[in-house]
Amino acid sequence: MDYIRKIVKALIAGYVITLLMLGLLTYFMRKFTLDEKAVDNIIFGIYIAGSFTGAMLSAWMIKKRRVVIGIIYGIVYITVLMVIAAIMKKQAPDSSNNIVMSVAASVAAGAFGGFFSP
Repeated sequence: MDYIRKIVKALIAGYVITLLMLGLLTYFMRKFTLDEKAVDNIIFGIYIAGSFTGAMLSAWMIKKRRVVIGIIYGIVYITVLMVIAAIMKKQAPDSSNNIVMSVAASVAAGAFGGFFSP
């Protein structure tokens, strides 16, 4: 049970980091003219950064099987994001290459975050 509590704390921290970076992106979108492809790539990078930092934090708190904890964190992180996106759109996300790439990148970033945790 202690593992779950630590992962939830790290998820909250990861989502706060993600929200702050998305807020910064919103500011830059208002200040500068960014095309849609650039915004999509930046959002993709924000998801990777949030997954990496949260997995690093959770693996640091748990201190056992860090890469596995990072992978689990990455899976939970992107699953929650997709569920929230599906609720906001009121439809299930389509199975496109972008979704598969986002899931794979989030899980990989989680694994790297667990590997590089102090």
